Amino acid sequence: MKRTSIIAAVLVLPLMVAAQTNITAAPRTNSQGAPAGMTAPGFSLPKGLNPAEGLFEQFWNDPVTTAELHLTDQQRKQLQDAALAQRLSLIDGGADALRAVVRLSALLEADQLDDAAYKQQLDNLAAASGKLVKDFGEMVVSPRRVLTLEQWRKLQTLQRAKRAAARTSAPSHQSRTLTMGDKP
Repeated sequence: MKRTSIIAAVLVLPLMVAAQTNITAAPRTNSQGAPAGMTAPGFSLPKGLNPAEGLFEQFWNDPVTTAELHLTDQQRKQLQDAALAQRLSLIDGGADALRAVVRLSALLEADQLDDAAYKQQLDNLAAASGKLVKDFGEMVVSPRRVLTLEQWRKLQTLQRAKRAAARTSAPSHQSRTLTMGDKP
């Protein structure tokens, strides 16, 4: 039971958290250096499970980026509408996956294992997880569908520059190994 819950949490939680966050154009960082708002309060995702920086950034709400990309009001509206629809879809998909996990757990805890019902719920979890992956993919590609090729390339350049600036301004968190005679 615990293994199923852990697997589902690893697959579903990052997407649910991402769907429920509202990251602005200038993300803040938390004490671990991760963008604030990317995880539930008091909860950090294991290294490597955090989405790429800027992926959920609502760049169309940043006046500087909007001006540099020459976004039209129609494009901004299309991007906003797509983001809302995708976030809602990710929330629904996450809920479907969590329901499947709860049902799997209940089947495992039953006095008599119903193998057919367990396999069906496992298929339901796989389908819900697959839908989440597809929804996530749609979230990533939707700006590309709205922007012109020139705008898309400019956005990529701006995001790369922003990531590089964030890396150079972030403090180094190198740990030091204490040797005998060193004071902690």
